Amino acid sequence: MPQFADRSLLRWAIIGDIVVLAIVTILGFATHHTLDAYWRMFVTVLVTLIAWAVVAPWFDAFSTTTLTRPSSVWKILLATVVATPLAAFLRGWFLGIEVSSTFILTGIAFNGLVMMIWRAALAASAARTSRQRTAHS
Repeated sequence: MPQFADRSLLRWAIIGDIVVLAIVTILGFATHHTLDAYWRMFVTVLVTLIAWAVVAPWFDAFSTTTLTRPSSVWKILLATVVATPLAAFLRGWFLGIEVSSTFILTGIAFNGLVMMIWRAALAASAARTSRQRTAHS
């Protein structure tokens, strides 16, 4: 059963995840010089967020431990390994296109790396804030 952190930390994680995944998607379109493909870009961002929302909680991506300990960031990579193929297949289904294994592997690599960096930064910040609160108590 998925566990969730307190609302404030959870809110930051969700907002950050949305921003990071959207930026990675937009950068992907930019590298392929297809920023004018608005519908495909919208669908790609949407299915990526849906897949992440469905998969990530099952890998404790939103638990207090994962959100406050940088050493737990590996859980984000595992969630990405499962969420990215799901997003790719949903994208293919919505757009009526074939799913490339190269697209999936590239998505796992880039989404995984950027999400791990983002979440490690969030966890380090949360841990520092927690230590500061404890020191002032």
